[in-house]
Amino acid sequence: MKNNTPSITSDPFAGMTLTGWYPGHMLKATRQMQEVISLVDLVVELADARAPASSRNPEIRGYFPNKPFLLVANKTDLADPAACRLWGKWFAEQGERAFFLDSRRIANIRGLTELWRRIVLETRAARGATRPLNRPARIMIVGAPNVGKSTLVNHLHNRNQAKVGPKPGVTRHNQWIALDNDVELLDTPGILWPRIRDKKHELLLTLLGIMKEDLILPTLVVEYFCWEIRRLENGAAVKWDTLGLAAPPADGAELLKALASRRGLLRPGGIPDLDRAAIAIIKDFRNARLGRLTFELPPKTANQPELGPPRQNPSTTPAAAGRVPEPNPDSDSNFDSDSNPGPGPEAGL
Repeated sequence: MKNNTPSITSDPFAGMTLTGWYPGHMLKATRQMQEVISLVDLVVELADARAPASSRNPEIRGYFPNKPFLLVANKTDLADPAACRLWGKWFAEQGERAFFLDSRRIANIRGLTELWRRIVLETRAARGATRPLNRPARIMIVGAPNVGKSTLVNHLHNRNQAKVGPKPGVTRHNQWIALDNDVELLDTPGILWPRIRDKKHELLLTLLGIMKEDLILPTLVVEYFCWEIRRLENGAAVKWDTLGLAAPPADGAELLKALASRRGLLRPGGIPDLDRAAIAIIKDFRNARLGRLTFELPPKTANQPELGPPRQNPSTTPAAAGRVPEPNPDSDSNFDSDSNPGPGPEAGL
């Protein structure tokens, strides 16, 4: 893919109203996390590798101002490997700990608990702690809905089925899980944030499966998908032949009609069933049948506004100790889910 994001001045979604979806249980979960944060040594934040900035909660670091963070961009098997490398390089330049993985593959998560404990110990040392940590390192894992948090937790949990009982200040809805390498993990519900940036942001989150699907018409999501592909000039990366097209469609309406006709998705009288066609397209996208696609590029390499949460104060965030591989257009080995062995002794640092 190209290393810049072109600007399209005509925004067909600009005047559309946001759904305002922010259910009460997410607010409750946020408050519960704030109540137990004093017990936590490290916050691991999961994001979607197809939108590493827009799938992050821009308020989460404000909730826990003095805690070290580690970003994990999941679902690399669905994202453009070249874009993942650009993002990895950009995060390293910002001094932020981040790495990319496919949490469905056990090999990709090998070494995570060792990495987390080492970050905790390094942070303690950087803050002047002199006493050894004579207890497990306590990790809180956070993220938006459907970024793969449950898959990651389940794979880590299956390595050691023992659980730790409730601790002071922990509600009965939270559970500490004992993992390898003297680490305890606190799983938390997936939460969104109260204020979505704009309609395009909301449509992107819906396309990725982060927003609740029945809030927005699927045909509008497909219209956004086609518009975004054109804006990114990334049509060549899409496997249009999967949808029965020999070339990129002019817009979402053309795509919906073509797919409905090809797959026989018709209403009485032979009228194309655009809703069913849209649902089929979204499903094919999420299953990577349309290719590995990324919908945003880093601010330094893209003509787009700064996205995501603000950087932490360097005084409270240990500097990255390793180096992210330079983007290599001839190799996907750095971030490809089939070849990335996961975080070994130096990964993510």
